[in-house]
Order: sequence, then C-alpha cells, then structure tokens
Amino acid sequence: MPGAAFGKNRRLLKSSDYTEVFDNNSVRVAHPNLLILSEPNGTDTSRLGLVIGKKNVATAVARNKIKRVVRETFRLTELPVAVDLVFLARKDLGKLSKTELATLTQQSWGRLIARLNKEINRDA
Repeated sequence: MPGAAFGKNRRLLKSSDYTEVFDNNSVRVAHPNLLILSEPNGTDTSRLGLVIGKKNVATAVARNKIKRVVRETFRLTELPVAVDLVFLARKDLGKLSKTELATLTQQSWGRLIARLNKEINRDA
C-alpha cells in the first residue's frame, strides 16, 4: 500500500511544531481519555505528534501500546486536508484494551474528519 508508511515526514519532530499546534489549533476532538488538536499545515502531508505523559499513563508498556495503536490508526486514516495533529493522552487511557483503544481512536479520527469537513465548507 503506497504512502502507508509512517516516516519522519508524517511526524511532528521539533518543539516548535508542537508549540504551533498548541497555540493555533483550529479543530479539537475531546474525550475523557484523549484530546486531539489540529491545525492546517499548508503542505500535502498530515503530520502526527504524540504526547503520552508518564503522569497520565504510568507504565512504559501502556505508553508504547498507545503510541503503536494511534500511529497505526492515523496511518490508515485519510484526512480531507493536510493538518498537523497533536494527540494527548489523558488519565486512564492506558487502562483500555488494545481493541477498545483502536475503536476509540478510529471514532476520534472520524469526528476529526467531520469537523475538518465542516471547517472546509464554512471557509469555502
């Protein structure tokens, strides 16, 4: 499947990239266990940044599980416009099973797509 890799061009790498999204996010998706912030980036590729803090997800195993599932679901999701995203884990996200986590992130990507489409239609 071409374009399905998760290389460096699909990630937020610098602190300034994260700060830009935190300060200027235009679309948010909130859930008690997670928060997704997004900002259009003006390129042709969406990029993902992960914030999985030890304070909210205690064990490294749980943090790594979350990262794997979020990256995989992001990789398989087609967004209508190129955006920079920051995925923030909240309390108890690490307590979900892998399938529950995958379902929750898929639903969150769906809500994000709906809000991005609404934003695109509002601006058009």
